[in-house]
Amino acid sequence: AFNHMGYHDMEDEARPAGATDRKAIAYAGDDEHGLEEVARLIDALGFDPLPAGALADGIRLQPGAGAFGANVARDELAEIVATFDPERDRLKLPAFG
Repeated sequence: AFNHMGYHDMEDEARPAGATDRKAIAYAGDDEHGLEEVARLIDALGFDPLPAGALADGIRLQPGAGAFGANVARDELAEIVATFDPERDRLKLPAFG
């Protein structure tokens, strides 16, 4: 969590629960208790928590993926995360040699 949304968006876009323009932050992990804590923290900071799966699924939130930099509502973020394609949505590194 917290790596796919810019810090300036986190400061400017926090909204109370139930606000129609509330944005979402996705998170991934393998520890159920830890995931519950992160979800509560995201909510307390003013965003809708969106579980993105196991820790390995966190790739859906990394640079190159559609969710990286997303500053959108929960439903839209869920769609972006769900349509992740590892061949299309990955960090493109320059070739060396």
